Amino acid sequence: MPGLLGEYDLRVTARARAASLRPAVTLADVAREAGVDQSTVSRVLRDDHRARATDETRARIRETADRLGYVPNASARSLAVRKTSTIGLLIPNVSGVIYADVIKGAADAASALGYVLVVADGSELGRANDAVRKLVLEGRVDGLLLASGTLTDQVTDDLLGSTGNVVVLNRQIAGKVPQVIEDDEYGMYLGTRELVDAGHRRIACLAGPPDVDTSRRRVKGYKRAMREAGLTVTAGLVVHHDFDEASGYAGMLALLGQQPQPTAVAAASLAAAVGAMAAARDQGIVIPDDLSMVAFHDAPLANYLCPPLTTIAMPLEELGRQAMQMLHRRLVGEPGPAAVTVSDPSPIVVRRRSVGPPPG
Repeated sequence: MPGLLGEYDLRVTARARAASLRPAVTLADVAREAGVDQSTVSRVLRDDHRARATDETRARIRETADRLGYVPNASARSLAVRKTSTIGLLIPNVSGVIYADVIKGAADAASALGYVLVVADGSELGRANDAVRKLVLEGRVDGLLLASGTLTDQVTDDLLGSTGNVVVLNRQIAGKVPQVIEDDEYGMYLGTRELVDAGHRRIACLAGPPDVDTSRRRVKGYKRAMREAGLTVTAGLVVHHDFDEASGYAGMLALLGQQPQPTAVAAASLAAAVGAMAAARDQGIVIPDDLSMVAFHDAPLANYLCPPLTTIAMPLEELGRQAMQMLHRRLVGEPGPAAVTVSDPSPIVVRRRSVGPPPG
């Protein structure tokens, strides 16, 4: 008898060990097997009255979850009562110099409100849409601050319907998605006016992607300043590229290939301006003797470029702080605006040595 019991114990232990090695069943697995959307599974298993599903679909989802052995995440079950006390901040790339202020503002506000802020790098999490679903719908965080321009409007709508605990930073999205933005149009207007006031008339705009909300608003500010100064934005003066250094380099080469060349450039991002300055240097263009430049967003890096770069300082820290405060209100059920534009402090021009009068 002792021998038989020992063999039985070994078999039980082996089965338990094998079960522990199997990957956990996720919401995505249940949704795929049941043939429905992941957000629908999340709502049905949480008995959310907002779930748009028939009784047959609800029964199929529950049967599938039981059959696959899905165990709901404890954090996800208690999302509405803030059990994890953790907030996620998804940004496109943690190496971006401008995000330090956003992170600081959000982290300070989160700490004051009793949360821990976890920063997620969108470039390391695969597709942004998948990353968001993993962070929110699987209950890893109580709520999410989205500073990722690669997220589709449909996904943000799905998330809002699933949890309501999402706030978008500096991106305007139609519908009911909560959002906090900075006044990009006015900031770029101020930067372009700085070049106009220095005497420049042929001013180019090194813009971001044409389908990105922040880029469109900055181009609008540039065109407004040009229009008020009585200057025409001719074909080729606005060049669209990404916001990174390599794109700024390529965009500047395109601008310098025009005849006549622009005498000044308003860059829609600091990173793009760094690449643009490198392109100008490689082409024998001296800043500001031959070409003046202003860049959108400020960071300590701008002081150490050659020459030090004139920038538009935006309220990034306040952007992060107000976004965290808005998310907190949603988590605890307090009323508040669904869309906020940070106006205090207002954008300012930080003058350095990259702006001078036009050559000749």
